[in-house]
Amino acid sequence: MTATQPPATTPNSAMRAISCTRLFLIFSKIGLTTFGGGFSMATVLRHELVLKRAWLTEREFFDTLSTATAVPGAVAINLAFMQGWKARGYRGALAAAAGTMLPSVVILLFIARFATPYFERPMVASFLKGAGIAVAAQIAFASYTFARNLRVHWQNVFACGLGLGLLIIGLHPVFAVLAGASVGYLLMHERMTRPDDNIAKDI
Repeated sequence: MTATQPPATTPNSAMRAISCTRLFLIFSKIGLTTFGGGFSMATVLRHELVLKRAWLTEREFFDTLSTATAVPGAVAINLAFMQGWKARGYRGALAAAAGTMLPSVVILLFIARFATPYFERPMVASFLKGAGIAVAAQIAFASYTFARNLRVHWQNVFACGLGLGLLIIGLHPVFAVLAGASVGYLLMHERMTRPDDNIAKDI
């Protein structure tokens, strides 16, 4: 194991020692310093929770990310809620979710109150266009980071292909996600419950 690898297991005592205030502050920092939400925040969350603080293993993070993606709601908020719940129950879930949302809400209110009249100015419009391109690149990088760390099994490919195929034939995305998730559960449940089968490669 290298110095940059997270430990094989997450210490339960460390998780229980996390206060709601600390959860709120950490997730507030993540919400304040990331743009784009969703998958653009996922790499930052992975860095903070897995690599830096070792609160989660790679497998736990990928399991949570899969669930957060499949259920309704913003991915970043779902991730924060689930990790807060794991650490401190419902109070931790509320603290983590509130910390993730609060910076965005405050910034949006500030923009709506003071900055809206300036959106048409060339410099502001150029900045917003550049920010949009940067967020797209950030999401692409997140997709690449997660894809290269996943081991390819035929079950993964089949579940992904099924969801993509249902989208191509015009099925509503909600039903495509539910179908892919259900088939993935049926095919991979036994493999995923084996403790020696890591979901991600070592980094």
